[in-house]
Amino acid sequence: MKIKLPTLWSAFATILFLTNSISYAQVGINTTTPHGILEVNGNNQGIVLPRIALTSKTIQAPVLNPQGGNIVPGTVVYNTAITSGINAVFPGIYVWTGTEWQNKFTKKETKIYKQTTLLQPASNGGVQNVPGMGQTFTPKYSGPYKMEVSVNFGGGYVADASPQMDIVPQTGIFVFTINGTPYSVPAKTNCTLFGTRYYAIWQQTFIIEYLNLNANTAYPFNLTFDMDPAPGFENSGNSGNGLGYIGVPDHVPCSVEFTYIGN
Repeated sequence: MKIKLPTLWSAFATILFLTNSISYAQVGINTTTPHGILEVNGNNQGIVLPRIALTSKTIQAPVLNPQGGNIVPGTVVYNTAITSGINAVFPGIYVWTGTEWQNKFTKKETKIYKQTTLLQPASNGGVQNVPGMGQTFTPKYSGPYKMEVSVNFGGGYVADASPQMDIVPQTGIFVFTINGTPYSVPAKTNCTLFGTRYYAIWQQTFIIEYLNLNANTAYPFNLTFDMDPAPGFENSGNSGNGLGYIGVPDHVPCSVEFTYIGN
């Protein structure tokens, strides 16, 4: 059978047109009507991104550009590694911006540590550790953290029961130390005995500091209290009912809370 030249040319032109159209067409997976250059449709399956163990948010490797040279901005991977330092990376989706890997997930972390048992400090007891407040915080992320320290102090029994008795203050100083850096928190409470005895009236004090911490780095901390001389209290605040009161079970416990506030 003979094929006329015009018919052969028409078939060739049709194939060429379709080939050219496919080369520049939108691509749909499980859909015949993609709404972009690529649309993937699925009811119970997802897209699995390349799983890469990055070493730093500023290092391209081990990701490569198959055409050679630097990888292009917009390259997307799923990082599987956990590293430490100021350029630490964590498991999740990352996009290369041209200068660094930028995470595409929200970094959230809050950790609180609380006093565990009651402490009754003595005026002659010197510096005493607050129970449960000598621990180590290891941040999950690198960057800025808000550190909020809450302390509570109440006084003991007033010694003077005379009618003219008014209010007697009992004082001391908390020191919260983290990674060798101390933060002082003065404490004061007032007690009285005038018909009715009022003691252990606690006063709560807060301090807030902002720290730049490195991921996966241990930061030891400790809270201590040193009560001042208390001549207006029973036994001069050295024993028995003259002792002070810090924390549980009658009062709010001392605590420290770390919250990540970076991007």
